[in-house]
Order: sequence, then C-alpha cells, then structure tokens
Amino acid sequence: MEKLTAVFMSLLTALSLFLGCAGSDDYEKSTGLKAAIDAVINKNEIVSGKYIGEESDDIWNESDEYCLDETFILKKEKGKDFVILNITDTHFSDYDFRAFTAFDVEMKIKTLVAAVKPDLITVSGDIVCTESTRYAIGRITDLFESFGIPWAPMFGNHDYEGNCDKNYLADVMMSAPNCLMKKGDPSMGVGNYIINIAEDNEDGSSDIVETLVIMDCRAPDRKKQIEWFKWVADNTNRITEKSSEITVFTHIPLIEYQYAYDAAWDAENKCWREGFNAYGQCNEKICYDSAPDGTAALAGLFEAMKESGTTKFFFCGHEHLNNFSVEYEGIRLTYCLKIGVASGSKFMFSGGTEIRIGKNGINRILHKSLALGPVITLEDIPTE
Repeated sequence: MEKLTAVFMSLLTALSLFLGCAGSDDYEKSTGLKAAIDAVINKNEIVSGKYIGEESDDIWNESDEYCLDETFILKKEKGKDFVILNITDTHFSDYDFRAFTAFDVEMKIKTLVAAVKPDLITVSGDIVCTESTRYAIGRITDLFESFGIPWAPMFGNHDYEGNCDKNYLADVMMSAPNCLMKKGDPSMGVGNYIINIAEDNEDGSSDIVETLVIMDCRAPDRKKQIEWFKWVADNTNRITEKSSEITVFTHIPLIEYQYAYDAAWDAENKCWREGFNAYGQCNEKICYDSAPDGTAALAGLFEAMKESGTTKFFFCGHEHLNNFSVEYEGIRLTYCLKIGVASGSKFMFSGGTEIRIGKNGINRILHKSLALGPVITLEDIPTE
C-alpha cells in the first residue's frame, strides 16, 4: 500500500510540475485541477497551519436605527421575475477525495447557472469541509465569482471544522466583488445580513418586494440572533407598511420541520395529507440540531417569524436526501436540493433550487435536478 501511495504521489507531483503548481505558496489562487493536486502535495504544510480571519467590530443593539443603505439592495426588473438559484452543500475540501468530486460539482453548478440564468445565487452552507479548507475556499470563491452576478453565502456546520475559522473563510469570500456577505455582530456568529429586492416605479421611487434574511445556523448567542431577526422584521414591516414578504435562509432546519413533516405525512398510506400543500421527499432523519443547553437550534425563531406576519418562507440545506416543502402554520418550510455528492446522495437528488420572485413575492419554487445530465425540474412548487 505504501508503494502504491508513493507512486500515486510521484505521478501527482509530475503532473503538478507540468501544470506549474508544485511548491506554490499562493494557495488561495490555485484553482481547478491545479488546486486539487497542489492540495494533496502540500497536505502536511496546509493542515499544520491554522488560519484565523479578522473578527468584525460590529455590535448590534435593538435601539439601533435600521438603515436600508446598510443592507444589500438588488433591483428587480419591472414585469419580470427576479430569479434566485440556491446552491447548498457543495462540500469542497483540499486534499481528500472531495477535492476531486468537486470537479463534478463545479460542472453541475455551471450547468445550472447557464440554464436558470439567476439574478442572485444563494449558497446555503457546508461550502467547504474536513480538516483543511485553505485551497477549497479560494477555489469555490473563484467559481461563484466567475459568473459575474451577486452571490450570497452562509455557513453550515462543516465549514469551520478544519484549519480555517469562519472569519478567515468569510474574508476570502468577501474579497470577491460580487459577494454580498457581511459578518455582522460576532456574538451572533458570522454572516447575519439582509438583502432587499426592490423594483423601480415610473416616478423614480422604488418598492421593496422581498427581504432576504441570511442567518448563521450556529450563533454563539442564539437568543440575541432571534432578537436581531425581530428587529429586522419590525423595521421592514414599518418601512414597507407590510407590503413585502420576508424570507429566511440558513443551513440547518428548524425543529418545526419535524413538526410539519409529522403533521403532513401520512405514513400508513405513504402520501402527503391534504391541507399542507406539500411536495418532495423525506429520506433521512430531520436533524434540526441542538444548542449546548439541549434546546433546538434557533428555538423561538419560528414563533418570531409568525409574529412578524410577513415571513412566509424558510429555506435550508443540511440533509442531503430531503427535499420536501411543506406549508406549516402559515410558513412554507423548504429543504433546498443539494448539489454535493461526497457526503451522501440519492438518484435525482443532485442539483439546485430555483426561487422566482414576482411583484407580490415568491411565486414558484423549482427543484432542478442534474442526475440525468441536462437540467430537469424534479419538483415544481406553486406558492401563490
């Protein structure tokens, strides 16, 4: 086995020398095949390091003034849907087998972007994983930046488990001109921010038609994070006079996904019950995560969403074999279709989720599968 490993490493070294990447110290700029090979060759050097980014000095207080100028504002063309493509669970890594399965993921993302033609790409966590991600984060940043459109990443549970902390990963992504990420108050994690979708009027004014709230799924102070969401919702309702929807994106599902599934799924007849407008499948355990005190992750957020009166959608990633979407107590809870195959997959379940926003908010959700090669619609979920 050792001889085979030595031969394999020699071949990689020879190929990397041919590509001009062996011995490079510029890890973040190595992309594609060069990045995968260079990561394997420099494994020991990379893993031995710990890369720490700069912590945000933002401190949020509920008395803070809500300023639209401090949010990201994207324009929706009048008479045309604003299109979001959600990508989740890409699972890029530096030197293990995921460095090579990432080639398939890259091609699938490029195919999806070409087919969907999104105005915004949201990336719902587990972007990178395993003990070394220094190459991987630069590699995937370059990929999303190559499309020349805004993209909004958030962290999952795997991103920061290796040699790069959340701040370092965020620094790399935020260095890209089209990345919309903000770190926010560090007590609430890294990556709590707001994107407003606005449509211009003939008189030169503009109306917000949708507010996207991006949330870190593992905030140190979860109660404060929920208070921040309430502050966002209250101020959005005030500014828009409750005329626009609020949608939440994060990585890990709420415990209400379990409640919704239990209520909507008829296990005896193996079908969805009427009254929940349910679509899709549940093929693995719903892992809503637990806080250190044993309570469900983001416990209380669902109630805050209901209290807002305008939060109608919640999107997550995390479970690779689930893609169901259920209306529960006035809010549609949706698992986005996963694209990474390295951490569990199911036939037809590799792809992304298209979210279409009209003048009155989200009007369609489509799971786009790439399992057969071309992009096909696995689920078409009407929301109006």
